[in-house]
Amino acid sequence: MVIGFHVIFSTYGFWLPNDPRGSWSDFVGAWELVRFGKATKVSTTRSVAGMAHDRRLREDAKATLEYPPVQFTSRQALAVGQGIVLPEIRTRH
Repeated sequence: MVIGFHVIFSTYGFWLPNDPRGSWSDFVGAWELVRFGKATKVSTTRSVAGMAHDRRLREDAKATLEYPPVQFTSRQALAVGQGIVLPEIRTRH
């Protein structure tokens, strides 16, 4: 019997912790990003993606990352989604 799931995704996302538009991060954990500023935590649940910001600074920060962003293929994304959905929900379809 499955009691619960615990999922951790440790891939780089497209939103850095010190993104000029804000993030939900409390700290910048990558040393290569610290020089671009402290974490820019926001408390809003609304999207801040459209806010004005220094795009070049953001691109420069992304360029310093040790690894390129992970991009899942359609098949990989489907597998992740299927792995997260509870088995009892999956069997109803």
